[in-house]
Amino acid sequence: MKLTKQTLKGIWAGVTLPWDEDYQLDEPAFRENLRRLVQARPHGIYVFGSTCEFYAVDEDEFRRIVDILVEEVGPSGIPTQAGCNELATHKTIRKLKYVQQAGADGAQVTLPGWMKLTEEEIVRFWRDISEAVPDLPLVSYNISRTQWYLYGQQYRQIIEVAPNLVGIKWSGSPELDLDRIEETVAMTPELAHFLGEGNLLKGMRFGIQGCYSAWVLVHPELMMRMFNLAEQGQWEEAEAIHKRWMEVMGFINEMCEEFDLGGMDPVADKGCAVLSGFIMSHQRIRPPYIGWSDEAMAVMKARVREKFPEFIFD
Repeated sequence: MKLTKQTLKGIWAGVTLPWDEDYQLDEPAFRENLRRLVQARPHGIYVFGSTCEFYAVDEDEFRRIVDILVEEVGPSGIPTQAGCNELATHKTIRKLKYVQQAGADGAQVTLPGWMKLTEEEIVRFWRDISEAVPDLPLVSYNISRTQWYLYGQQYRQIIEVAPNLVGIKWSGSPELDLDRIEETVAMTPELAHFLGEGNLLKGMRFGIQGCYSAWVLVHPELMMRMFNLAEQGQWEEAEAIHKRWMEVMGFINEMCEEFDLGGMDPVADKGCAVLSGFIMSHQRIRPPYIGWSDEAMAVMKARVREKFPEFIFD
């Protein structure tokens, strides 16, 4: 599917990577999880956001995982994306070219962030990658870990040099400002805008088109239903589901504090997905980050099963 402002929408599932006991890719489990997601029919499936530990794989692993994504998801007609995030432009371009060659439908890109770019360097970066893959739809993964959080006028400058930019993924950074995002949506009608789950319904009221989601790995049917209700203008029903989501995620966060568990994106996202039982995986994360312990997971699952039984699948 050609990703455009019109076709890039809805709930995109951010896939986790299942590691075996030696921290190597458990390929059968990864394929099975993709198949389960295909059956759930989200609007799109992508790899190598923070949830998919993009920073933790080497070049060969990157290519193999992109190949598996396209093999498993492509025949379903569900569009695919892959994150191409590096610390130098030529490395980003090398990944982008492979994603295009493999047949993915688009790519997410963060700014190189080891040393803070100037605004001129930001524009040059986007110009260079756009010229390298002019036919590949690009999405800006806007996250303050790059030492920038971009808004309206900055994106207007980027659009001028990167005509294949089709969307923005607004991460849940501390700098996130819904008023400024609303202004940016109005200033950039060429782009599809995506917010995190917590702000999705608020954003849909001013033009947000979807969500790059880890929650969909916990309960895809409920996440899709909430979005569809909101899209149809049935806000009361959508808000009721969102309230339930916030309750269960708040309950899990409280237990993370109780057991002193890590809460960074890949740790918490994979932990929640494994806890629900929708995906087939262990919650281990490649070092230096530490996944939730087996002991904590067992207690947390039992408590969620008692309080929120609809969120447990096994």
